[in-house]
Amino acid sequence: MNSPQTEFQKALALHQRGQLEQAERAYSTLLEKDPRNFDVLHLLGMVHQQRGDADKAVDRLTEAMAINDGVAEAHCNLAHALRKLRRFDEALDSYARALDIKPDYFEAGFHRAWLLQDLRRLEEALAAYDGLLALKADAPQVLHNRGLVLHDLGRLDEALRSYDRVLALNAASQPSWHSRGNVLLELERFQEARASYDRAIELKPDDAEALKSRGMLKLLLGDFATGWSDYEYRRKHKSVVAAEQASNIPYWEGQEPRGRSILVSDASGLGDTIQFSRYLPLLAAMGASVTFFGPQKLMRLLSQFGPRVRMVSELPPGQRYDYRCKLLSLPHLLGTDADNIPQLVPYIKAEPERVAHWRTRIGGHGFRVGICWRGAPNRLFDRGRSPPLAAMLPIARLPGVRLISLQKTFGLEQLQDLPAGMQVETLGDDFDNGPDAFLDTAAVMESLDLVLSIDTSITHVAGALGRPVWLALQRVPEWRWQLERRDSPWYPTVRLFRQASLGDWDSVYTAMADELKPWLARRLVNEVKQLK
Repeated sequence: MNSPQTEFQKALALHQRGQLEQAERAYSTLLEKDPRNFDVLHLLGMVHQQRGDADKAVDRLTEAMAINDGVAEAHCNLAHALRKLRRFDEALDSYARALDIKPDYFEAGFHRAWLLQDLRRLEEALAAYDGLLALKADAPQVLHNRGLVLHDLGRLDEALRSYDRVLALNAASQPSWHSRGNVLLELERFQEARASYDRAIELKPDDAEALKSRGMLKLLLGDFATGWSDYEYRRKHKSVVAAEQASNIPYWEGQEPRGRSILVSDASGLGDTIQFSRYLPLLAAMGASVTFFGPQKLMRLLSQFGPRVRMVSELPPGQRYDYRCKLLSLPHLLGTDADNIPQLVPYIKAEPERVAHWRTRIGGHGFRVGICWRGAPNRLFDRGRSPPLAAMLPIARLPGVRLISLQKTFGLEQLQDLPAGMQVETLGDDFDNGPDAFLDTAAVMESLDLVLSIDTSITHVAGALGRPVWLALQRVPEWRWQLERRDSPWYPTVRLFRQASLGDWDSVYTAMADELKPWLARRLVNEVKQLK
């Protein structure tokens, strides 16, 4: 009979060869004979983790540390398993305990910093990455992640230097070329950004994210001819591919649509869906039988596309389609350029009974300005696009102006801390509180003289309704608003107000206030004439 040590070595060898199922059985057999064996419990926990069972991993590792709490590696492995279970505070505690035991434990320090970064505790993450660089100054992954954090903090020049340090160590670091391009884009160094994206794509030609980024840059600069084709790679992203693997419907690539049934599926966000839904009736007009598969909460807002377009939020069982297509693929497939963007505005309508209801609630006095100042917090999109509500003070001080909040969910706490001389009316808890999105918003907009918004779905609702919209844009906006121009090829009633410099919202709202003054003067003259 083999000794316990010999059996342990056999189990360890199975583990090291990646034969995890056999290793698990071998470790479990050893535990039957010696249930308080720390090494076996620790390694069995690692096997469970490697096999994707984080719950069992936590149980075994916790048992191990009840026997010996002084092994840094065990605490680090426990933290990995806790992170898988989204028990983030406990994971951070376990990483910290590992570092207490072994202060120079690089792996634990890196994963702790990474978790802080994912949790958006950016200043803490930056300090943790800087601490790791004090231990190892030439750690490319640390430098890369540090660049991501600095970018998110808006410290663009420092982020660029961090990526350049990575590339000095490894010129073939494809993720750093891509991320470097993103920073250069925001620094308005567009040709250098393009060169960085080109290098990232040269190193990894099938990188959907880098191709999408390059496409967005091209579209921002007005290059529709090649921008759409790069942007189309967004649907090659691994998460999109995984979601579509079960579909056996061929993708529509622009084949003759007449007489064919085409399932068009939803875009990535509500604003995108509203903006690009204009293409659905165009596709139907080409002779296709079009079904749009989108979120239930937008069905009523987009209902006027019927009966030309069938709108569904669930796919009918057994229904067959000749082709499928993403909504955001239609501009590319239908050959959109700067001169032929479909001008169907208005292509949504407010429900008349809701318009009457909100017109009564709001009243007809004053110059009624609907405002939106905060987008949904999101690392990729929200940073830099949302000014503080207080920045609208120059408009609030104009005689006769009523600011009426169209804001939902995010940023409402700012209503409790308004500067002197600023008032904002709210529309009550019942405003757009049902299952359908933007029905009340659309109705309210019909009673407003102007909508002031940031780059969020509110702009798309107002633009698709054909209401007058003034849009406050950060220095380098999302691609759809392009550069320099004051109008939008997507919405003829939208006017664009851009930051004079990065982060300068005061100039935006001061410019809006200056342009509102003659509007208000003309309105006053007309009211006086009517009184006579």
